[in-house]
Formats: sequence, structure tokens, C-alpha cells
Amino acid sequence: MKKILIGVAAALALFSLAGCQPKGNDSASAASTQAAQTTSSYTAIIRAGRDAVSNKAYDQALGYFQSALLTKSSDKKATALVKQTKALIEAQNSLSKNSFNAAKSSAAAVKTVTGGDSSLNSVADELLTTINKVQTTYKAYQGQLQKAQTAYDQQDYAGAIATLNQLVNQSDIADSYYATIYTGALKLQVGAISAQNASGSTAGNGSSASSSSSNAASGSGEYSVDKNDTEINGEKITAAQIQQARKDLQAQGIDSVSWSDLDIMKAIKVAHADGRTKITPQDAGLK
Repeated sequence: MKKILIGVAAALALFSLAGCQPKGNDSASAASTQAAQTTSSYTAIIRAGRDAVSNKAYDQALGYFQSALLTKSSDKKATALVKQTKALIEAQNSLSKNSFNAAKSSAAAVKTVTGGDSSLNSVADELLTTINKVQTTYKAYQGQLQKAQTAYDQQDYAGAIATLNQLVNQSDIADSYYATIYTGALKLQVGAISAQNASGSTAGNGSSASSSSSNAASGSGEYSVDKNDTEINGEKITAAQIQQARKDLQAQGIDSVSWSDLDIMKAIKVAHADGRTKITPQDAGLK
């Protein structure tokens, strides 16, 4: 919003300067001069808006194009530019939230604007390419994190660590598009390493495999497993309940890929105690 206001202010300044005209007695000449100055101001504002688009400053560009409409009310070109730029901004915002379908829809809408500008159509094409690339990469990284989570839940800590090491060493994993996955991977990595160390220590003391796994879980801090966390009224929380809870979170716009099944089960218990069947992010204290 601040960038849009800056664009509007700058454009109005251009219009104000162009609006200064010498006094004269010939009203026809004055009107002609005013029209020329208005056209000059309009052209300068549109040019500034296109420059902002080239610099990917879409909020600022929108401010300029909206100001062009103040200069020439109902102008078809400025109206089209405003619609196209708004669609670009919506596409970017959706992409930042990993709402890929919405991002694609908004980017495609740029090219359907009647009288739209070809330069913004090109920007939309580039953005669509980026969206598709990010979506493909996101799904691949999400699959790796889920694979590591499954290995961890099965107490295959070495397997989980190997997968997580590969994931967190990806060159673009720290990009904002993958922030949720990266954070979840780092969190799980710490838990898996702690569990593996604890498991190795108890194994060295001659404990059985099942006892070792149990001690590993209890020695891993936030990843410790308490039987009470996995049951409601003495009945074990099922995989179907966990899956449904993840779907409920997805419906709330929450990506639960970084949540372990234990996180989900704890949230289910909190919701149940509150008399609810659907969980919220707050139930697990994760948001």
C-alpha cells in the first residue's frame, strides 16, 4: 500500500508540473495548450509505470497507472494496465503463500484483459514459468520431508537423517517459497539426531531394540512419545483421524507437512478436551 501511495504521489507531481500554463486571452489556444499538457503528463505517468513493471515494482506501477486514470478519466489503456497489474500482484501474493492454483489463475488473467499491454503479458508468462517451477520443486521437497518423517516414525533414524541431510543441502531450500519445508526439515533433523544418539547409547548398555527405541524417544526432548499423547479415553488415535486432521488444517490454509504425527495427535487431544472435532494450529501450539 505504501508503494502504491508513493506511485500515486509521484504521478500527481508529474501532472501538477505539466499543468502549469501561461495566461492568455485566446481561450481556444489555452484549451489546446491544456490538452497537450494533459497528454504529456499522461504519457510520462504511463512511462513511469512501465519502468516500475520492468523493475518488478508492481505495487509502485499500480500507483502510476491509477494516477494515469486521474489524468485521463475512463482511459481504456490505463484501465487495462490497472487490471493487469492488480492480477500480477495477486499472483505474486498467492505464490508467496504456496497457493499455486490461485497464483496460476491470477497470472493467466493478466493476458485476458481487453486492450492489455504486451509487456505485462510477457511478465505474466515469466511469472507462470516461475510458478510451475516452484510448484514442482515444492512437491519434490515435500515428498522428501514426508519420507524422512515416515522413517523417523518407524524409528529408522539413520534413514531419516540421510534424507534430511540431502534435503537441507539443496541450493534453493532456504528460498522463501520453501520456508515451511525448510523449518520442518531442520526441526525433524534435530529430533532424529538426538533420537539416534540416545538409541546408540542404550544399545551399548545391552538394552533390547524396543527398549532402546523407547529410551531414544524419551531422550529427544520435544519428540518424546508419551502413551497418553496417543490416546483419547484409552483408545488409540487412529491413522484415519490423523489424516482427517491434516485435511482440516489444509482447509484452514495451513500446510501441515512440517507437523509430525505426534504433533497432530496432541492437537487432536486438545481439540477433544475443548469439545471440538476439528483441530486448529493453536491446538498444537505451533502457530
